[in-house]
Amino acid sequence: MDPTRFRRISLIVGWLAAVLLGLAVAALLPLHRPDLAPPAWVAGLLLVAGWLSLIVIHEAARSHFERLRRLRSGIEAVAHGQLFPQAIAEQMERDQGPMGEMARLVAGLSQRRHHEAAKPDRRLAAVLRAIHDGVVVITESGLISLINGPAKRVLGGGHMAIGGSIYAAVDRNSLLAALQRGARSGGKAVGADLVMLDGLAHPVSLLDLGEHRGSVIIFPSDEQTAGHEVEFALDLHDQPPAAPPPADGTLLAELPVVVLDTETTGLDSSRDSIISVGAVRCHGARLYRSTVLDLLVNPGRHIPARSTAVHGISDSMVSGKAAIAEILPEVLAFMAESVVVGHSIGFDLALLERAVRGAGLEWRPPQRLDILLLAAALSSEETGFEIDDQAARMGINITGRHTALGDSLVTAEIWVRLVPQLERRGIRTLGEARAFSRKAAGQWSRQKDMGWDEDTQLRGKP
Repeated sequence: MDPTRFRRISLIVGWLAAVLLGLAVAALLPLHRPDLAPPAWVAGLLLVAGWLSLIVIHEAARSHFERLRRLRSGIEAVAHGQLFPQAIAEQMERDQGPMGEMARLVAGLSQRRHHEAAKPDRRLAAVLRAIHDGVVVITESGLISLINGPAKRVLGGGHMAIGGSIYAAVDRNSLLAALQRGARSGGKAVGADLVMLDGLAHPVSLLDLGEHRGSVIIFPSDEQTAGHEVEFALDLHDQPPAAPPPADGTLLAELPVVVLDTETTGLDSSRDSIISVGAVRCHGARLYRSTVLDLLVNPGRHIPARSTAVHGISDSMVSGKAAIAEILPEVLAFMAESVVVGHSIGFDLALLERAVRGAGLEWRPPQRLDILLLAAALSSEETGFEIDDQAARMGINITGRHTALGDSLVTAEIWVRLVPQLERRGIRTLGEARAFSRKAAGQWSRQKDMGWDEDTQLRGKP
């Protein structure tokens, strides 16, 4: 039985039982023992005692199902190849009952599984530590997927991290020229001179990775000391599979998704402007962290201090950046033939629609799903559905909040956890998910009152 329904039924049954007990004692006892007829206050006291007992039972049931939900979220994370979330493990550490034991067992199994799976990676790291040359591997978009100590020193040290852009240290034109030569080399290494942003040039050897969509760059070094640090996340080279345009019958497990978020000058979708766009691709319940969009936009107007206090974007940061009309083709291309997912995504799409129409372009409303509505429909007894609330319940670590890309990545983590929860409820297709989200009537009405509900977006109303 669904936990919410169980708690509601137990509350009603317990309340009725308390009332009937009090009435029975007050009405039946005098019939058998008139000398023991209780005064009215005794019956009232029995009712209060019954009600207090009910509250205790209800709270115990609520606590039980809350622990059960945390355990389920942890198991779902493990089922998707992740470690048992540390936040959930800490929450259940004090639970000495069966659920606490199960949480510790699953956490231990996931640790051992990851330890075994990481053996090839540890061997690769050992080999790379023996290389005294600087080595950096980048994706085709310039994200760093592997880097060792000597390469970090050449590229500028600490700010060169996994998932960061090599263009933060290297002149784009010099690297693009080298990459083009590497792509034409037929799998052979090519020599090149890379120009750093400080103007210094470094000779390198570059090898194109072909179907793995990236390149290896080697900075020769005269240093002979081994044992350098190595960091890598080679799954950054993975790309979402090709998929047909989504339709109502498309399974959630095969759904091409773009998780989108914007930062703005304010919260009025009819007047405020976009100043940052962040997006990341998912396919079903898999997140592709390397396929992202992260753009700052010059709104052509002052950014209020109250907005800067939230997202940290100031007038100086967007000065010289492209206007929204210039980056719209890139944003719309990134969203093409995908379902747009977000938290209160109608707000972001309303702003995009106004920008598209303002640029004289045709607005084609994308298919969309709102994780706020889906979460509210799944757990109607909850009261908090903001990103922080949902992430905390699912044991998701939050980083980069209140930046467009940071919020997109956290929202994407929530989305991939919602997919199996929806499937357990029999919600398996895009059409079913959209219909199911309408069950969050309170949240739906609120969005409609604010002028950016789904009906308006799908009609493409100006």
